[in-house]
Amino acid sequence: MIEFESVTKSYLGMRPVLDSADLFVGKGDFYYVTGVSGAGKTTIFRLLMRLERPDTGAIRLDGKDVIAMNPNQTAAHRRRIGMVFQNYRLLPPLTVEDNVALPLRVAGWAGGRVRKRVRDCLEWVGLGERRQQIVKSLSGGEQQLAAIARAMVFDPPLVLADEPTGNLDQNMAFQVMSLLQRLNEQGTTVLVATHDLNLIRSFRARTLLIKDRMIHEVRLVDQPGPPAQEIQDAG
Repeated sequence: MIEFESVTKSYLGMRPVLDSADLFVGKGDFYYVTGVSGAGKTTIFRLLMRLERPDTGAIRLDGKDVIAMNPNQTAAHRRRIGMVFQNYRLLPPLTVEDNVALPLRVAGWAGGRVRKRVRDCLEWVGLGERRQQIVKSLSGGEQQLAAIARAMVFDPPLVLADEPTGNLDQNMAFQVMSLLQRLNEQGTTVLVATHDLNLIRSFRARTLLIKDRMIHEVRLVDQPGPPAQEIQDAG
């Protein structure tokens, strides 16, 4: 589903974040993307969303050349990707329902079609009874659930979650990860950027490590020790 071929990305002429990096993620896969702060986790997501362009290399989603897309194709492409952020990216003065409905309205949906889709998504994340609440009255965990509902409105085949549990307590973090796992079980491809090894241990999945400006598939080692010893190359 996702292909990076020899992708290099740098900023302001500095040393590249990614340097001739390759990546392949199949349809329906669940992967963690991990690495030290600044390694390039968010850069991978921004490249996939076409918010950034690589210096060199090719990026394909379902076989389509992401880099060559025109504005109309880019808009359609982004509707096929559900994005979940660490800081929720909701509009605090609006209701939960209005926040989740916003992408649909921007895309031209209207009336009962919007209401039904929004309510279905909010019911799925457990916020059906809170749809008329103002977002700023919700807890951080509830706001992240609303953000997941918003990411689901177009029923995207791909969900990218960038440190989705970074601002949450452990119980809420586990609830969020359970929802992402359920999405994957329903056929959605999911990539979760995180540096939380406890989370990776609790919700096992294949793991990509960004190291030395390359993307490596790795396995987690169970014995205790510092992070550098806990993740080792899969071979």
